[in-house]
Amino acid sequence: MSAVPMRAFLAGVFLLANAWHITAVNEQHQKHHLQCWHCSSDTIGAEDFCDVTFQEDNIPTELIKERNINLLRSCNSTINSDHERAVCRKTVEENNGKLITKRFCYYTNKSDPVELCNITSPEKNVRRIFCEDCLTDRCNGAFAGGSILELLLLLPTVALLQQLAI
Repeated sequence: MSAVPMRAFLAGVFLLANAWHITAVNEQHQKHHLQCWHCSSDTIGAEDFCDVTFQEDNIPTELIKERNINLLRSCNSTINSDHERAVCRKTVEENNGKLITKRFCYYTNKSDPVELCNITSPEKNVRRIFCEDCLTDRCNGAFAGGSILELLLLLPTVALLQQLAI
């Protein structure tokens, strides 16, 4: 084999190895994105699974596949900031007398405590009843461990609001 074809062969092998390494690193990086449920109880069809209590067993899988809806989202920041982090957020809010539960990816400053969600105010004319940020995959599907007290406090509030709305 002459020197030129051997160099071309080695260069090709080197380029392929680099391309494979870049792909492997990108796939590994993507696996570390936080996975969060993404739904709202005021969406038609979502009230059966995306209410205050998340009912994964009630997700209409055929409808989801048919409409190509992705309820589990990968939270990947486009900013890639050293100061920003993705969290899974769950909120329960009253809007015009209607209780709405939402689950979604949210981005906060890394220095902000997770409890900040309860302090910040929602949109105008919306009353926040509950808000929770969490940092593990699918954690916004239910109350976090140790939140039984929060559930016990939230249920009478929900019942009262429903009575007032009648």
